[in-house]
Amino acid sequence: MTHHGQVVEALMAALEAEYGDALVTAGGVSWLSVHHVPIRRLVTRVVRRLLDLNEAPAATAFRATEDLVAASGSTSLGYVAYEVSEAGLSFLLGHGGLEELAPDRGELGEPVQPRLKVTTAPVCAVSWSSRHAETLLPVLSALAGQGVRSTVVDMASEVDQRFPDTYEPGITVLRLPDEALDRHGDMPAQSAFRPESERTVRAGQHEIGIGRLAWLAARVLVRSSGCTQPSWSATLYVEQWLDAVLLASRSRVLLCSNDTSPLGVLAVRAADRAATDTVYVQHGAWIEGQTSSHAQRCRHVAVMGARDVRVAQAGTWRADARTYVVGQPRFDGLTQVDRLGQRAYLQRMLKEQTGAAPTKIVVWASQPFNGQRLLSQAQVLAMGLRNARGGWGLVVAPHPAQDAETLSPLLEVMNGVRVALIGSEVGARGCLAGADALISSSSTCGVEALLLEVPVLELVLPATRTLGLAEYGAAWRCESSRDIARLLTRIDESPQTVRVPTAARESICHWDGRSAHAVADIVTQVLPDSTTSHHSARGTDRR
Repeated sequence: MTHHGQVVEALMAALEAEYGDALVTAGGVSWLSVHHVPIRRLVTRVVRRLLDLNEAPAATAFRATEDLVAASGSTSLGYVAYEVSEAGLSFLLGHGGLEELAPDRGELGEPVQPRLKVTTAPVCAVSWSSRHAETLLPVLSALAGQGVRSTVVDMASEVDQRFPDTYEPGITVLRLPDEALDRHGDMPAQSAFRPESERTVRAGQHEIGIGRLAWLAARVLVRSSGCTQPSWSATLYVEQWLDAVLLASRSRVLLCSNDTSPLGVLAVRAADRAATDTVYVQHGAWIEGQTSSHAQRCRHVAVMGARDVRVAQAGTWRADARTYVVGQPRFDGLTQVDRLGQRAYLQRMLKEQTGAAPTKIVVWASQPFNGQRLLSQAQVLAMGLRNARGGWGLVVAPHPAQDAETLSPLLEVMNGVRVALIGSEVGARGCLAGADALISSSSTCGVEALLLEVPVLELVLPATRTLGLAEYGAAWRCESSRDIARLLTRIDESPQTVRVPTAARESICHWDGRSAHAVADIVTQVLPDSTTSHHSARGTDRR
């Protein structure tokens, strides 16, 4: 672990030790447990700033609490990045007193008692992302085919992330009220946290006051909103709403694809209180080091490939957790992919935008990184393509959370390269089957390309994490334009030499087109009243 990571871990541990139980929900869940992910994001940004400082900032007067932490813009799926101002850093390092802090605006009122009309169903699924929906819907359809009803609790705060309306018998979609995640109200921060606490943790040349850090973190939760970073007021409402749903539906299994972010934590803890078993389905490739843990709280954990078993078992909070290797339900449809149609689409886009259709095509699965990082990737790609033999063309495929127009400036560095930009509504997922190669840093599209035997070039540039496919012999590591040119030339001249061994593919993702049914089997085995005999999911009872 890097020094940066060690400091973040030390700060999170100190926050937990000093303030882990400073505030709890009615269901007994601590504020730091629910909001571990967004608080960790804030702490990470604080540490980065402090480690970049050689000297402590001068004491700065603050005019109001909002001057200490400010939202610096949204990232993918509604995440809001918060920056600590110079005044905020000064505050964390011990300058200023309580009298300079803006007062609380009053205690929170009781959440509104939800009014629900819910039919009974053995299975309750929770979703707030399109990736969750794409992963869980095939499983629920498989369960419906076996006569097992389900209720889907859709908690998305963005329209394009909602679980789709379905008229399939046996699946009912219940949406969280729109106003639930818009609720705001002050946390009783000054009574629960002690900014004057003397305990500190060292970050480079500086000492961070833990009481002050907790106070700042709590203030962020007052202002947050949406499904990824709900305010404390919204948290209390959602918890009560989930309790009411589980009580009314009498569900015996909770199915989810995230049990670490706020809504996932609330859902799994609500299931625990209702004595409802929990099943987690991995919805995308894990990047080691990205979060402190992954499938933390569910009892049954369905992962994509053999390599994920170790990560799941290392991250679980439960002694009775069971891990299953089942693949990925949303990849089941790849067995029916139209390769010729996607190839024709790529050639058409290149011809329309460049005047010619190159004989070889590489798709760049872009991701919502900052502009400078994307520019550096584009420059490396351009030089690699210019030096590769085989007449390669490049198709830039935006991430669904990325505005295609923001990528237009990157095309200016592609002089000498035939390059086309497609819409984010298509993305790499909609065209990669027609490519001769795919290049990306950490897009899950790399796994899909691997399954379809499209060579994957894993772009490894400084300060950029990857999926680690190359470490398992499932992709080719590219650290420079020279690597890209060499590999594209090799693919053009000897495509058979870049085939990935079956064992390497299996380590990343088990794929037989029946992942949804494998997860459904886990659920029916878990259901206490299940009397139907089912085939066991591959890898059952890996502990």
